[in-house]
Amino acid sequence: MIERKIVLGVYSDSSLNNVELGLIETDGIDIFEKPVSLLRPYSNELKDEIYKFMLKGDFSDTLKMSNLSKKITAFHKEAIDEFICLHKRNYPKIHLIGYSGHTVYQNPDEKVNITLGNFEEIANHFKIPVIGKFLNSDLTAGGRGGPIFTTFYDALTRNEKKPLCIVSLGGIITMTSINPFGQLQAFDSSIGLVLLDHWIYTKTGSEMDFNGKYAKLGQVDTSLVNHLLKDKYILKTPPKTVRRESFMDLYKHIEGCSVETGAASLTNFIAKSIHLSSSYFNESPIQFILTGGGIYNPTLIQMIKQEIKQPVKTALDCGWDNDTLNAQAYAFLAVRSQAGLPISFPQTTGAYEAVTGGKTFYPTDSRFA
Repeated sequence: MIERKIVLGVYSDSSLNNVELGLIETDGIDIFEKPVSLLRPYSNELKDEIYKFMLKGDFSDTLKMSNLSKKITAFHKEAIDEFICLHKRNYPKIHLIGYSGHTVYQNPDEKVNITLGNFEEIANHFKIPVIGKFLNSDLTAGGRGGPIFTTFYDALTRNEKKPLCIVSLGGIITMTSINPFGQLQAFDSSIGLVLLDHWIYTKTGSEMDFNGKYAKLGQVDTSLVNHLLKDKYILKTPPKTVRRESFMDLYKHIEGCSVETGAASLTNFIAKSIHLSSSYFNESPIQFILTGGGIYNPTLIQMIKQEIKQPVKTALDCGWDNDTLNAQAYAFLAVRSQAGLPISFPQTTGAYEAVTGGKTFYPTDSRFA
């Protein structure tokens, strides 16, 4: 029997909006009690610095990368400090920290993952073992480095009707299928809010299409959307994982649009790509559950419901803490990692076999050796 543990998950979101912190009690199989959570927004200065570094892609500049990693680590430490101060009365003992760091580059074809953030420094600062680098074992085992949250979603949906599909509406659109017997399938279906957010930011200076207002005012360019849907990645059979930079080529196709038409067309593209990608599952889902930042965009939700004929609900409808689901997932994976339980499977990441993942970084204090 695996011991139940109090674990803090820390996740830096791909859209660079927030650092998520989610504390759960879990044995790596089930989740007990409701999570405790915190969101800490990135400063505009740090957000811009990370974004420009990722856009430039000069990963041979080790000095710049090291300095940026120090800033990210310092910011994450501040967020964890804040969380612990807020909740130390109810949670005086945290057994583990599941830490994502911030991924700035991933190429599954070359088996490369570059993540910034100092795991050892966080372990030593808080005197708590930190588990990170979850993707390395999967890449070594022939996987594509994701998606890796499938076991977490399985635990989260114990009482839901199946087969179901969980759609994560984040910077990347990830789809996870769970059938009644627990078989798991997952893949990145397409680029998601990253492209839409980039469009809105370059045209208006706003971080995103808040409440889908631009898309609601715009007219969908059907021929443009149909052209985007012919992208070779979308038509590729899973397992597959999106490389953000490869999808940025689609941006040139919408440059001549008005703000509203571009927003409407990109939003419709996301909705249609989800419907198209659902055909790759072995069993057709009888319901869809939407998670991620995209659930706060009513125009996007409406378009998804128009495309998908099965019942659709959101994480909020399920009573989940949507804003920190990714952080909770890393907390869950930390316990699975310590217990040697698998987090990657042939039908989720393309690994040769089911493999565990994650490396434990112990504080230098001899009590943890």
